[in-house]
Amino acid sequence: MLFFRYLIDRRRVLLCGLLLFAAIAGLMLLYGLRLSQTGYCALIAITLAIVMSVPDFVRYCRSVRRLKAVKCSALQGSPEPVAMEGPLPMELVLETMELLRTRAADLESQAATRQEELMDYYTLWVHQVKTPLAAMGLILQSGSVPEAEALRQELFKIERYMEMLLGYLRLHSISSDLRLESCPVRPIVSKAVKKFASQFIYKKLRVDLEDFDDRVITDEKWLLFVLEQLISNAVKYTVSGGITISMGPGHVLSVCDTGVGIDPADLPRVCERGFTGQNGRAERSSTGLGLYLCKSVLDKLQTPFEIKSQPGRGTTVLLYLDRPALPKD
Repeated sequence: MLFFRYLIDRRRVLLCGLLLFAAIAGLMLLYGLRLSQTGYCALIAITLAIVMSVPDFVRYCRSVRRLKAVKCSALQGSPEPVAMEGPLPMELVLETMELLRTRAADLESQAATRQEELMDYYTLWVHQVKTPLAAMGLILQSGSVPEAEALRQELFKIERYMEMLLGYLRLHSISSDLRLESCPVRPIVSKAVKKFASQFIYKKLRVDLEDFDDRVITDEKWLLFVLEQLISNAVKYTVSGGITISMGPGHVLSVCDTGVGIDPADLPRVCERGFTGQNGRAERSSTGLGLYLCKSVLDKLQTPFEIKSQPGRGTTVLLYLDRPALPKD
């Protein structure tokens, strides 16, 4: 069966060989050679052709067996890469490719379903946890609990971690959630600063929010998310002094703090997922996700950014918000 399939796949080569042999035989008869001599020449040519085609037939058989192994592994749900040698039967190749495509589509659909279920679960979990946290906040506001302000700050951190979790889960679908439009930047920054007002007061840090009226094309919701992450990091690693937020020429938004700064050896890796660096190890509460989330969101927004830092002198994050204007309809 395999031999006949090999002959079918090599039919063009066989046809060319027969035409060439017929042409040679015709020339031999034309020049008066005997029929027996022509037959001997044909026998020799066929023998040489068979001997020369044996290695190709062996490679063909090996490739077919490997392709069938890929097909079987795909049916079992665990396709493995297999090296092929030489040409293969097109029918079997197409059948295997279609099977692998169907299998890949099934796996992608299953992964999307699992991700959606995970997102639904954690979203529900966060909303359920917010209820007891809100109740704890109301109890603390009564002033009857010792160290109420310190506990309120810890509650605020828990809420921030939950928001970070939701942001992390939404990263895979952020493209469908983006809404780019012309937005005034200062109200977005003011909203982020206001959210951390209690922490500024608790840690006795000053906030300098300069006045500017720049408008940029961005997604307000996700830019606010990035600013909250940056301000959260600034507050966490700043013991004294404060934070300055300003807008420079070319719509360059600057978030500058007077914190502990970032070690030069850690600076190239601070946006990697899970990387905490020297400061994170000292803090022991760092998740290594804040700047990773910022980078992921800013990449989707096509907003370049830069981090400058000196140990002991603070960190500055520059967001290059300038974008070409949207075309008019």
